[in-house]
Amino acid sequence: RHYDLGCYGSPDAITPNIDRLAAQGLRFERFFQATAMSSPTRHCLLTGLYPVRSGAYPNHTRLDEGVQTLPEYLKEAGYRVALQGKRHIAPIKAFPFEFLSEESLRSVHPEKIEPFLADVAQTGEPFFLYVGSTEPHDPWTLGDRSLWNPDDLTLPCNLVNTPETRRQFRNYLAEINVLDSQVGAVDSLLRKYGLDENTVFIFTSEQGYSFPFGKWTCYDEGLQTGFIVRWPGVVKPGTTTDAMCE
Repeated sequence: RHYDLGCYGSPDAITPNIDRLAAQGLRFERFFQATAMSSPTRHCLLTGLYPVRSGAYPNHTRLDEGVQTLPEYLKEAGYRVALQGKRHIAPIKAFPFEFLSEESLRSVHPEKIEPFLADVAQTGEPFFLYVGSTEPHDPWTLGDRSLWNPDDLTLPCNLVNTPETRRQFRNYLAEINVLDSQVGAVDSLLRKYGLDENTVFIFTSEQGYSFPFGKWTCYDEGLQTGFIVRWPGVVKPGTTTDAMCE
């Protein structure tokens, strides 16, 4: 959930890369999704349509025949479009990405991204790169858990305060830290190839966590999302907006 990032006020999250991105750009305070499920959210993002309009309204879903997608529009406009990481979209033929890794490799692997960025840096082609992370999707098994003492964590007030809840929340924060390192790795590649000053960088969280009152629910913790935009020379660094967006 978007509250669990340092730049959104979490007292415990360790997210220096995402926080730096927010300091360099614009952070949205009231950004929402049309659904609290993963796959419909991804289809919303890549079509600009509500789930009931695109056909992609259940989870693990697919678009109706003939629905146009962002990669199609961008390819028509002369962009190279690529995806690395989690897909969770269908039918694949509606999404004409260059897939930088096989579907089974669902998380972020910078070594799969680097050749694409090196190529567009050399050719000067405009590009759209969609990077999909699986972190922090449960089960929370990744990351350095030793960075937190479960007894010291500030639990959300709606969660039952038990040792097990605290351990699970610690594990969840550890995977958020992994996500943060992935954001940092992608940003480092942009800088390495001199692309950072002429690239719009958008970071968005997905729906809320799978603790109670988050994912699958219409509470803010299920529908509100973290959304940050860095656009050098266009977006003023270190700014926020209360504009309601989705």
